[in-house]
This record gives sequence, structure tokens and C-alpha cells, in this order.
Amino acid sequence: MRWNQEKSRRFQDLRAAESQRVLTDAERAELSRLIEDLDADEADELRPAMDHAAARADALAAERAQLLAKADALARIVAEQEQLLSEATAYLRTLRERSSALAEDYRRLTGRDLASAR
Repeated sequence: MRWNQEKSRRFQDLRAAESQRVLTDAERAELSRLIEDLDADEADELRPAMDHAAARADALAAERAQLLAKADALARIVAEQEQLLSEATAYLRTLRERSSALAEDYRRLTGRDLASAR
């Protein structure tokens, strides 16, 4: 750790002096170094949490990609099922039309309904 009680005390002294007067070049440089040390310590403290957050974000991104791929595959299946249903409906309509036409031909030729002949 870069930060300690002595640096904390000196930092507070320099900040107090800064509020009272203009700091000398040496004091400004010292304050800058202290701020850098404080920032570095805070970054060190935050690094495990940031690494964990980055790993979690990567895992979520991978999971999202998998879910999007699965959603695409499911959408393809739905589209194919809808197409299959449309084709089956059209085929059924064709079969019913042919059956009606045959029944009409039968009735015209025999004078009876095809259903009663069965």
C-alpha cells in the first residue's frame, strides 16, 4: 500500500494550506504525488471487484450470444412450421376440391350422392 497515516496527514495539511494560500511549486508537486498515490491505492482496492465485474460481463455476453443463436434457431423452426401448416392447408383445400368434384361427377352420372353409396 502506498497510502499511510503520514501521507494522509500530509495530504490534509497541503489541502488546508491550498485553501489558505497559493502552494509553492514543491508543495503542488508533492500534493500531485500524494493524489497519484491515493488514486493508485484506490485502483488497487477496486481491481478485484473490477476484474470480477469484467468476468461477469464476459459471461453474460457469452450467454447472450448463445440465447440469440437459440432464438434464431427457434425462429427458423417456427417459420418452417408455419410454412408446413400453410402447405398442408393448401393441400387439404385441393383434396377437398377434388373430392367435391368427384362427388359432383358421381351425382351427375348416377343421380345419387356419393356419400349414400358408401
